[in-house]
Amino acid sequence: MLPGRAPAPDAAMFPFGKQRMRRTLPGAVAALVLGLLLPVSCAVYGYGVGTWVFAVIWFLVFGLAGVVMAWAVWGDRDAYLAFDATGVWWWHDKSAHAVMPWDALETVGLFWCPGPGNPGRRLVSLELCPAGGVPEPQEPELAPLFVEEQAGLAGIPDRRYRIGLPVFAVRHYGGALIEAARSGAAHRWVGEHERPAGYLRPEDLIS
Repeated sequence: MLPGRAPAPDAAMFPFGKQRMRRTLPGAVAALVLGLLLPVSCAVYGYGVGTWVFAVIWFLVFGLAGVVMAWAVWGDRDAYLAFDATGVWWWHDKSAHAVMPWDALETVGLFWCPGPGNPGRRLVSLELCPAGGVPEPQEPELAPLFVEEQAGLAGIPDRRYRIGLPVFAVRHYGGALIEAARSGAAHRWVGEHERPAGYLRPEDLIS
């Protein structure tokens, strides 16, 4: 861990939180405006009680949808993944962030499997394997990334760290994100490996 530092200016930066917010907020605003449309019309044209009841229900449905959408993306607005000469930088929020220096890693690989109910959607994770194994006790920042499960692949120990890449980040940035990880890991890279469906779950992703 490298506390108090940030990725280098030339880091391969993937601010998926901001990108998702830019795409989602217009929909949230549209839902709120649509929710207000009927109540405002009732007030302007003096509609009866029956219409007002429907207008309130209308507002609650669309207004709540807009608020939920806005709240979800606002909370993740600072989320990013970055790769530079130092290592892998993951930032989800002020209470969940980690840095894994390349020098502390022995191997780095990538797992992917079909998403549940949608074989066309891939769930992807970056597998980070510390040199000498996962230390005990673990650093608090890295503990949420720890997994212990059989990899079944040479160079990928059972005890390791995993960054589950958000579906949105993989979909938006495509191969550029994976290429940045591969290039940064250099000789530590052990390739991409398909796993059976169900190996990764949506809850394993970091966002």
